[in-house]
Amino acid sequence: MIDSTHLKRLLLGAAVLLLVGAGVALALGSPLSFAGGLGLGFILGAAPFVSWTWIVARATASKKGRALAVVILAAKLAFYAGALYLGIIRAMVSPVGVMIGMTGVAFILLLGGLWARTAPAKEVS
Repeated sequence: MIDSTHLKRLLLGAAVLLLVGAGVALALGSPLSFAGGLGLGFILGAAPFVSWTWIVARATASKKGRALAVVILAAKLAFYAGALYLGIIRAMVSPVGVMIGMTGVAFILLLGGLWARTAPAKEVS
């Protein structure tokens, strides 16, 4: 699992990379909806990684924590559905931009997780 500070650095790097990508796309004449799709894709791609640690900590704490985790998961799914509906169905952003943004975040987090230095295992006596 990626520790919190490493996750924040990777998400910041992904945001910068997608922001630069959106700027280059706009400079090359792509429509604004493509750049907006990159932004929406970043938000939708980063949200699970940001929230899972918090949700798992609450879900394992107690029965009320499990109920809270279910409510939060339902709210996240509603957020995803609403963002995709408003963005793609209403043609506010490009679906290709959203896909690139989401897969870009996942790719950066995957590579960052694989390249992270792991602490040596502690011996159990």
